This record gives sequence, C-alpha cells and structure tokens, in this order.
Amino acid sequence: PASPARRAATTAMRGSIFSEVAGGADAAGAPHKEEGGKKKKKGAAEPKPGLPPKKEKKDDKKEAKHPQQVCMFKGHSSDILQLRFSGTCKVAGTVAEDRRLIVWDLKSLPPAQLMNLPLELDHGVGCAFSPDDKFVAVAMGRSREVRIYKTKGAKEGIQMQFKTNHSHDILSLDWSFDGKFLVTFSDDPKDTIRIFKPTGESLGHINPGALVVYSCAVSPDSRFVSCATMQCDARIWEVGTGKDGYKLQGKAMELTGRSGG
Repeated sequence: PASPARRAATTAMRGSIFSEVAGGADAAGAPHKEEGGKKKKKGAAEPKPGLPPKKEKKDDKKEAKHPQQVCMFKGHSSDILQLRFSGTCKVAGTVAEDRRLIVWDLKSLPPAQLMNLPLELDHGVGCAFSPDDKFVAVAMGRSREVRIYKTKGAKEGIQMQFKTNHSHDILSLDWSFDGKFLVTFSDDPKDTIRIFKPTGESLGHINPGALVVYSCAVSPDSRFVSCATMQCDARIWEVGTGKDGYKLQGKAMELTGRSGG
C-alpha cells in the first residue's frame, strides 16, 4: 500500500491537471468568449487584403419639377434680372448678369433661342418689345442708356441708342402698347420716370413727389403712365397730343383710400 505522503502528492497532481483542463470555462460553466465579446460566424467572408470596400450605388437625383410646369428657359450662365413677354406672346426676352440678351421663340415648347446677343461692356436690367415684335429695347445697368435691336438681327447690331440721364439705377423699362413711347423707371428721387420716343427724343419726366416709389406701369390704351408710392396711393399722368404736340400732358388723377403701402 502507498504511504500517506505519496497519496497526498498524487491527489495534488490530479487537482492541478483538472484546473488546467477546466480553465476555458467560468465558474457558471459558460464557454470562454474571445476578446471583444463577439464570436466569429462560420462561413463569414472576410474582405481580401488590398481591395477597397464596395460602395453602395445611389440613384441620381432628378431635377425637381412642379406638376404644372410647362417648360424652362435655359441659356444664361448667371442670375436672370428680368423676363418679359411680348404683347403678342409669340416671343419673350431675358437679360442677365452674364451680359447677354436672349430672345426666345414661344411658338414651340421648350422655347428655342431666336437670338443670343452679348451686350458689350455692360449688362441689361430690363427689356421690352415693340408691338409688332420686330424690335426689342434693353435698359443698361452701368451706362443707364437704352439700346434697341432687331429681334432677329443679332448681326445688324444696335439700331438706336440714347442716354436716359437718370442719376440712379434703372429698375424697369416699358414700351407702350401703341409703340409711340418708352418709359424708364428708376429710384431717382427727382426724375423717377422718364418718357422717350423710340428715336430717343424726350417726351417729359415725372417727379411723383413721394419718398419711395415701388413700381411703374403703362395703361393698355397707352394713354396713362402710373406709379405706386409709399404714401398708399397710385399717381397717374397722361401722355398724348396737346398744343405742344405729342408729349407728357401732366398729372391726371390720384387713386387713394388705402391704409397700407
């Protein structure tokens, strides 16, 4: 029989072997987890070294379009300052900060360009058509002059050019419905509105006597020129033939009664 000392040594050796075998499990008998607390899934494909990760394909964003939109005028490379339809609605004109005048043919949609004209050393701030659509007038931003071109005559150049003598920037340009005069509107406090024949001859100027004038318009019968002011009224002048010929005749009426601008 084994001595007591030998039996104690054998028992100690068996205990050490058991502890090494059971080292992979915790006290509750749960299997040992790898670092990070995650198990590797069987069959999971690992990315190959040296290859970039795959990018998800995204659908190209389509240009937003309103359901009632008919067409777009595309051709300018910078901000459009004014769009003006002719009286016949057969053509339209746009002027922009890219120093170009574009005349659009509205007989078909989308509209085609009848004329794409560079405006030398200046940019247009407003445009207007003659009643027969044969000519288009452009109010210039820096020189504050008016230039008249043929609607289909880009190669023929300027047909008429004259100074408006405005001391402030021109805000809009109108051509009367009978074709007899042009109206320029500016934020000039003294001569806010000026009226010219298409030849450049002055027919008169209007000082509304208001602190602020918001807009200017010509009546469909080409008899009146009006402006809307900060004083809650509309002031109207008559243009016609008098003792001194065809010119600005004077103030005709005021439309009052509003309590807000």
